[in-house]
Amino acid sequence: MDLMATKDDLFEDMARAMEAWSTTASEALTDPQSDLVWVDDEKPYREIQHALAAAGVARETLAKVLSECFRGLGHSFLVAMDGGTALAEKGRLYVVDEHGRRIGEGLHDDFVGYLMDTGRLPK
Repeated sequence: MDLMATKDDLFEDMARAMEAWSTTASEALTDPQSDLVWVDDEKPYREIQHALAAAGVARETLAKVLSECFRGLGHSFLVAMDGGTALAEKGRLYVVDEHGRRIGEGLHDDFVGYLMDTGRLPK
């Protein structure tokens, strides 16, 4: 059986990455015991930790905000791939499978639909 990567496989990878970064970032910004070995500069993280703690912002609240921001970034990337940004004035880039076939147009809309279909975004 010849397995092939699909558009939904791409969307699932993107969704999982966004979830992982939302979790990682919200933990890093709300837990003073966070191991910040992966960041370039700990100081701004510690400052935000103190500010969020002083304001009583819950980790779950921050995770929701970050999730929406990462979803917006993913959507914006796909809009660029779909030719919906100034990049299209210079030319188009395409997502293709291992056989060189395009995985489709309208990726940004399809991604939102995928998130809804998988329960990651309310309909």
